Amino acid sequence: MKNIVHKYEVGDEVLFKSKFTNPSCGLVGREGTWAKITGIAPSYNNKPHYYLDNEEGVVYPETLFVGRYEE
Repeated sequence: MKNIVHKYEVGDEVLFKSKFTNPSCGLVGREGTWAKITGIAPSYNNKPHYYLDNEEGVVYPETLFVGRYEE
């Protein structure tokens, strides 16, 4: 089993990328917006995923984010 390293922590505010390639309906309109990480989700395909803004049943991969609010 691969050791997954999460770049962000619960409570961090992250910025979505300004453009997505083939976005799903859950990503449309989130380009360039801020969101708060409210939980660490199980890792899928050996990549870190997160829960945002207390949304239930939706997880977001780390690759969708540009960085933290502080950066």
